[in-house]
Amino acid sequence: LDFKRLLGLPAPRKKPASTFTIIREFIRVKRLLKNKSAEDIANLPELDNELYEMGQRMNEHLATCVFHVEPTMLPLIIFQSVTTSLKHGLSSSSPSGFAGLGMLLCGPFGKPHEGREMAKAAELILEKPGMRSRAVYTVFVTQSFCYHWTSPLQDTIAPLLDGYQIGLGIGDNESACWCLNSRSHHLFYVGRALDSIQKELEATIRVMTQLKQDDVRLKSITLLTTVKKLRGIDAEAGDKILDSMLATAASNRDSFLSATVNSMKLEVFVFYQEWKEAVDFVRKAGNIRQFLSGSFVSVRYTFLEALTNLKAAQSASGWKKRQMKKCAHKTIHLIRGWAKNGNVNGVHYLYILDAELAVLDGKNKNAK
Repeated sequence: LDFKRLLGLPAPRKKPASTFTIIREFIRVKRLLKNKSAEDIANLPELDNELYEMGQRMNEHLATCVFHVEPTMLPLIIFQSVTTSLKHGLSSSSPSGFAGLGMLLCGPFGKPHEGREMAKAAELILEKPGMRSRAVYTVFVTQSFCYHWTSPLQDTIAPLLDGYQIGLGIGDNESACWCLNSRSHHLFYVGRALDSIQKELEATIRVMTQLKQDDVRLKSITLLTTVKKLRGIDAEAGDKILDSMLATAASNRDSFLSATVNSMKLEVFVFYQEWKEAVDFVRKAGNIRQFLSGSFVSVRYTFLEALTNLKAAQSASGWKKRQMKKCAHKTIHLIRGWAKNGNVNGVHYLYILDAELAVLDGKNKNAK
């Protein structure tokens, strides 16, 4: 960031960004976009300025780093990348910038159809000569953070595998492994048999070890540990591994790893119907959605959080029951809004939650 400033390029301050700052910069980007379609964006002229091109490459690296450490800075870096593309022209860094904007629109800003248009713009830019250096990273972002908001999660699995294979072919091992990690998580969420997922994850982790991709390997180990716990394999060892992951995340200030581990821990509590432990855990973990930034994990966690509060409320009374029901209503409202905006992956979650809410209200016939 300091080096960018020395070059005379804009750079965000090295501190958590306020909501006001993020919204202000978002409005500026929206004004620059002026309702441009994906095709309009892809037809912008190419960037012909070495200084701005260097700044764009730095934005790419910064986005990858701050995503794990200080997520509130990520929107500002993405906005700067998109602003440079719109004002000065497209470069090989532009696809990842517009894919990142798509991620923000789909997740935090709740505009999935606009986000999908930005993802499409990123893909169209990739088709232009000299723009494919970040193709695999763009696949990772669009398939992991954009398309599941308006399309079945199942539809992302094949493109993520393609991204992995292309990444290995061109030497982008980091992005390739991120595609593979997302694919494994999506297989888990669409209901692939646990024994099948375990075998694939064990093979995946061996590949990541060989390629020395330790960061993403930790995320895959978290999922593998969860799968084994759900199958009743090495449960105590699994608890130690997950606790060790949380300690590593805390020491590295890796908010994304911490949120990923916490989401997996809640999966286990819910699977074994340990509702008291689950509701205590949800309160302690806090709002981890801000660290999952548009991934399907955030949708799944929101569902599990709502379900946990409803199930715990069913065995509570008085103030505690009312408080848990209020918390459940808040998270159900989020899922209902996502479904209204076209998230087909949350519809069946709503049926389950509405049934549990009916049970809580003593309307057993409605629940059935």
